Amino acid sequence: MITEKEKSVIQDLAKRLAELAELPVMEERRKLWYAHNDLKTEQPVIDCSPEGAWREIVPPDTLVSEDPVAREIEWTLRARIYRAETINDDVPAEKRWDCRKRISDTGWTLAGQQAHNAFTNESVHVPTISTVNPFWRTDYRFDETAAEFEPLISDDDIEDDEIPFKLVPPKVIYDEEGSKRDLEIHQELLEDILDVHWCGNTYVAFSWMETYTKLRGYENALYDLYDYPDQMHALLRVLEKGYLDLYQQQLDMGLLEMNNGCQYNGTGGYGYTHDLPDLKPGEKLTFKHLWAYAESQEFVSVSPEMTREFAIDYESRLLSNFGLSAYGCCDNLEKKLPDVLNIPNIRRISVSPWADVASMRDQIGKKAIFSCKPNPSLITNGWDEDLMRSYTTKLMQDGKGTAFEIILKDTHTIQNDPSRFRKWTDLCRACIAKVYG
Repeated sequence: MITEKEKSVIQDLAKRLAELAELPVMEERRKLWYAHNDLKTEQPVIDCSPEGAWREIVPPDTLVSEDPVAREIEWTLRARIYRAETINDDVPAEKRWDCRKRISDTGWTLAGQQAHNAFTNESVHVPTISTVNPFWRTDYRFDETAAEFEPLISDDDIEDDEIPFKLVPPKVIYDEEGSKRDLEIHQELLEDILDVHWCGNTYVAFSWMETYTKLRGYENALYDLYDYPDQMHALLRVLEKGYLDLYQQQLDMGLLEMNNGCQYNGTGGYGYTHDLPDLKPGEKLTFKHLWAYAESQEFVSVSPEMTREFAIDYESRLLSNFGLSAYGCCDNLEKKLPDVLNIPNIRRISVSPWADVASMRDQIGKKAIFSCKPNPSLITNGWDEDLMRSYTTKLMQDGKGTAFEIILKDTHTIQNDPSRFRKWTDLCRACIAKVYG
């Protein structure tokens, strides 16, 4: 039961977020993102995503609310306000408020055993603050330990030609009644202040080799490339069909949502674009209205030829069903870019901290967004102003001439010094002024 005190706190925070969203600078930032994602500007975009460090910025013990639903709403409001007021990067505050529908799935199963849900990460994608874990939950614990893991498909199983046909793909689970209850609460608290949306899934992702390694184990997956290539392809064909079917189920059930605005995109950045078709009144949503994303960072040590054969060829077919696509995560794609750039609708490419930025610039040019990810350890482990200035300046110099965005992420701690995020944002603005004028 949400108390009057909790309601008052939430509504006061919502009013502040609404005020921030209506500031002229926020409209300027929206226009910048649209031009950036549409490849129509050379002005860099700054995206500072605290991610894991959010638990140090808005600690759960600072929340007023005790009710579980109210705690999530309060936490999210505080985080969105902090980003707009304090971090002050180029991500605009928005009045849009998503009440997420309760969507899960049965997972990939074999002989009654479940490998994992198709969407395994408990983190959620929140408009304007990217990806966060459920820090507001009273039972949430940040687990730094390794977990025991047993592959679903053993070495004996992989030699069984029937195994691919025994692997059961996931089915969508939708809790409609629970979703409706959530909507009623969100509307009662917020609909007179913010634009409340009853929101389905906005994040279409194919974590290709993560899925395979959950079935076989990471070491086994790498050996399979040499020892069991035919069996591996047979399983990958099942995964390809199963994942596309899963999103088709969501589409048919009305559980997919337009993601061409303030929704998190790929492994950093947001979906603002005019280059996806608008959904006209009465028109049915299709895959072509949506961004989608793929990555196979588990193949960081695999050759470009094998990455193409066992990953990108499959991912390209999956992504080609959608309107625009993003690709890549923490892995260095420098030698694999020719194949990534052949993805028909590629629009955003991740440039990892370990990539040769100049080489990536020469290959990508203005064909796609140059999503530059600086090394987060330089911020999370301390703050050396001179080092950060020279490092960031060189990143921008080497990436100049592209649709450049600089995205600070994978910041799982900030050593309880959130001020570094604002320092980083201010430093990036100074480097942009120096490099771009």
